Amino acid sequence: MPLRSKSPWGAVCSAALALAGVAAMVLPARADTVTASTAPPLRFVSYNICGQECSDPRKGYDEKKRIDSVVAQASVSTWNADQIFLQEVCRPQYDAILARLRPLGFDGMYSATLTGADPSCGDGDYGNAVLVRGPITEELDLDLIVGGEVEPVKVPCVKNYVQNRLNWACSVHLYWRDPSIRLAEARALAARAGTWQDQGIPVVLGGDFNAGPRTAPLSEFYDPGINDGARGTFIEADETDTDFFDPAVCPVGTATRCRSGEPTHGDRKLDYLLLSSRHFKSAQGDALPQDPAVSDHQMVRGAASWADCGTVAPTAGALFRRDASGALFRYDGRGAGTPAAACKVGTGWNGMRKVVRIPGTTTLAALDGNGTLWHYPADASGAYTGATRVQAATGWSPYDVVVAPGDFTQDGRPDLITRDANGDLWLHAGNSGNAGNTGNAAHEGSAYASPVRIGNNWGIYDLLFSPGDFSGDGRPDLMGRDSAGDLYLYKGNGSGGYAPRQKIASGLTGYDAMTSPGDVNADGRSDLLARGASGGLFLLKADDAGGLAAAVRTGSGYPAGELLF
Repeated sequence: MPLRSKSPWGAVCSAALALAGVAAMVLPARADTVTASTAPPLRFVSYNICGQECSDPRKGYDEKKRIDSVVAQASVSTWNADQIFLQEVCRPQYDAILARLRPLGFDGMYSATLTGADPSCGDGDYGNAVLVRGPITEELDLDLIVGGEVEPVKVPCVKNYVQNRLNWACSVHLYWRDPSIRLAEARALAARAGTWQDQGIPVVLGGDFNAGPRTAPLSEFYDPGINDGARGTFIEADETDTDFFDPAVCPVGTATRCRSGEPTHGDRKLDYLLLSSRHFKSAQGDALPQDPAVSDHQMVRGAASWADCGTVAPTAGALFRRDASGALFRYDGRGAGTPAAACKVGTGWNGMRKVVRIPGTTTLAALDGNGTLWHYPADASGAYTGATRVQAATGWSPYDVVVAPGDFTQDGRPDLITRDANGDLWLHAGNSGNAGNTGNAAHEGSAYASPVRIGNNWGIYDLLFSPGDFSGDGRPDLMGRDSAGDLYLYKGNGSGGYAPRQKIASGLTGYDAMTSPGDVNADGRSDLLARGASGGLFLLKADDAGGLAAAVRTGSGYPAGELLF
């Protein structure tokens, strides 16, 4: 008979838990629920799916449901997971899950702890797996064997880009029998994770640690800010859930963090999502009800934000990007000509044809496929969701371009400019209730006055945008690039019109997108950012002669076809 990854829990459950060093606790029923609509943007799942012992349909296990339940976590409507950590998974199960997740941008890594393990695994391997949304740049089959294990302890770790930031992600299953072996493995894992963090790389560990929150192995991970002997560098997704605080050590009303959390196996917490504390914040966690048709463990879901994200107002020079999946990212300016790392500020934006940022506000204006214009003020966390949006106008289907120059009429209210299919240019002057502030215009029928045609023959430009006050005269301007690669400046006259055009650059055909997020390099002048071949991002800063200096590459990883503004 092949070795089993778990002790026979059904027969010797209490003995195995004693070996895990888990102190008995009286816990209330499940309380909080972390939902996909309210959780922070970074999403994680850890699930011990009991792949070998829980694959017998005669015992009520449903293999299809097991696969479906994991795959569902990648859905926007379910959890929109960025990383999924699986333990006790048969290779055929992993292959089936990955095949269904690949179209959603996932890749993965599998580490076998037993090979050809059992007929219940389809005579396939048995082990652990990690699945991540985004490209994998490096893989590590981390061997945690310290001696004395009856089955290898292998941890699949991948270095990948999650929401445009490089990180390490590992699916963990520590030894289930000997506490001293488990502690040695925990120390080895914490040391490796510490090396990555010292290199400035975020780390996420998800898995079944086979030990309770207040045991020695977990002290290697919880950071000292939680006290109680912790010596690690991680926050745990569920450590702020006051419904599960142990009042003897973490009094509710006094403590804000506790080595506790919802149970994940019977009445014990064995499963964790640990995130490096210097890189993540606002962590939340939730253990879903056990599904006896899938596993004897509960699925754990966690969410967090990047530690440097969350301000409401974009910094000067901030760039926005909508990717192919409809996720919205903000790259704050750093004043050195290069954008900061990405902060995810929205999902579900692929239904919008055009999106622009209203200068001087924290509001985005978005035009949907039905011709309705919406205003999205940023919420308290800097995110853009349906909870804050208001309808700003209707009947905008004829427009193929939307430009946000700011206060083009110099009346103290931000305006919009559009272009129709005939190449005519239209000014939409902001009403007094313009929702660039709070959205009060929704009660006035429209945030903008009736359109006024201010130009024709603007169809010659394949790129049309506003650089703000590029000329430095205190009035917002317009820019257009034609098919020959020539860039023209139209200085605003402050009364809803513009001066004759001036050519300020040529040879710009190599860029498929151009935008002006403001003063990118902190020299007091508006600059341009452009996307070139292979997703490169280039800075075209304003020069001293009213034109543009030579382009300088300032970033990469901005795929063609994605919206930049």
